[in-house]
Amino acid sequence: MLHEFIATGAFVGRLPAPGTIGTLWGIPIVYLVSFNSWTILVAVAVLFVLGLISSNEVISLTGEQDPEEVVIDEIVGYVACFLFIEPTLKTYILAFLLFRVLDIFKPFPINLFERFHGAYGVMLDDLVAGVMTSFILFLLLK
Repeated sequence: MLHEFIATGAFVGRLPAPGTIGTLWGIPIVYLVSFNSWTILVAVAVLFVLGLISSNEVISLTGEQDPEEVVIDEIVGYVACFLFIEPTLKTYILAFLLFRVLDIFKPFPINLFERFHGAYGVMLDDLVAGVMTSFILFLLLK
């Protein structure tokens, strides 16, 4: 039950548009951990490990390779959007929009990480999308 709670972002992954709603969970997390880049990096690392463990359990329970209700990957990806940029109202919005576009369309090299099986396949593509979002916004807002 705890694994499902974590993997589904407190069960919001069971609502319509789970990827979008799950991404929104990243906003309060970024707000709470945005003391500096190091605290964001630690948050990404901790959430990533929790995501691997919890999504692996949900994959085992459902038998699906990438269960739609798992949104911890979107949460991790959104938090990773702030590795290279400062959280402001403007960057919260831009990061949300760009991250969702990259997560949905999965351009190169994000699509390469979808090929991993199990929890790594669930988590890595969103992490890469978040890092790419951060880098792109860093360059655009420089």
